[in-house]
Amino acid sequence: MKEIEIQLTGMAHLGEAIGKYDGKVVFVPYAIPGETVKAKIVKDEGDYLRAEIVDVVEPSFFREDPPCKLFGVCGGCSFQHVAYSYQIKLKEIVVMEQLKRIGGFENPEEFTLLTIKAEPFYNYRNRADFSINRQRLLGFKMRASHKFIHVEHCFLLHQKINEILATLQGKTPKRKTHNVTIRYGVNTGQWLVQPEMDTEEIETGQKNYTEKLFEHEFLISAPSFFQVNTYQAEKLIETVLKYIDRDDRVIIDAYAGVGTFTVFLAKKADKVIAIEESRSAYKDAQINIKNFDNINYLCKKTEEALNEHSIDADAIVLDPPRVGCMKEVLEAISEKKIKKIIYVSCEPSTLARDLKYLREKGYKLIEVQPVDMFPQTYHIENVALMKIE
Repeated sequence: MKEIEIQLTGMAHLGEAIGKYDGKVVFVPYAIPGETVKAKIVKDEGDYLRAEIVDVVEPSFFREDPPCKLFGVCGGCSFQHVAYSYQIKLKEIVVMEQLKRIGGFENPEEFTLLTIKAEPFYNYRNRADFSINRQRLLGFKMRASHKFIHVEHCFLLHQKINEILATLQGKTPKRKTHNVTIRYGVNTGQWLVQPEMDTEEIETGQKNYTEKLFEHEFLISAPSFFQVNTYQAEKLIETVLKYIDRDDRVIIDAYAGVGTFTVFLAKKADKVIAIEESRSAYKDAQINIKNFDNINYLCKKTEEALNEHSIDADAIVLDPPRVGCMKEVLEAISEKKIKKIIYVSCEPSTLARDLKYLREKGYKLIEVQPVDMFPQTYHIENVALMKIE
């Protein structure tokens, strides 16, 4: 395919810079808005083009040398070449663009707050999922091709996980598998490696481990979800709690997981109704909430629990997976006329979609608080506050 010179003017929500050539939008990964680059067209999608950088003709003031030798190869990071202060700005732009384009909010800058920055912005991940090849080497699958790539060190992983990774290279799992998971309790020093490995150098095969947030200890089993950035998880909790006031006596915590928000909401409300469909997370939560007598935990799908139970609540906290909320969940919330919605989202496009639906049902968007849980990547967490008009 041919090479072109293109000036990049914007950022797409998957972390690619964009410009225009011959009337078509061109997506260029690992570039920065404001740069002029030489790029090779690699795919014509009809309405738009995909390209790869050949040379940076006019680099951005915010361009940096990425520390990782696998940057641009493994596909896990999208922003190592961008100064962290500008990564934050680019993510804010994407959030506002999604709110405007998908959500139909005309002036998102009026209610989108400055991002809560991450510290540290490297070595923050408390979980890593590796592939293991025939030579018993651990690595990642490349995002585009799924080709195995050997990884000796990842700059996003907590240093303890990198140490465990080095120890497990060349070791054999005790059951047939192509995947190895390492999880680490940043505030407890505990870890979990699944499956059990054929090694005496380090303990493996744990069924669970514990982590602490604000001195509250959480049991987390191998299949259960937990925020991958322990440092930012506490800031995320603080953000949710700042939207709770004395009038919120009964609170629903939907998609509650192991109880990460639940236990802190229970300290502020008379009653918390937590909903979680994962059996593993539900069982962990029973341990995590054992000192609270004002929590009712339901092991059900959120849409089922909201429709089957006559739950009257003053506020609801939503923390759905990346795909967002089922329409039945949003319908149930509006039918119950729950006065306040605190929506935690890791995907701006589905957040914008769901906020649009709720606005059509009579809710007003008060503010959106971005929280950077995933530095060096295009992902961004947001906490949105809505109230019924």
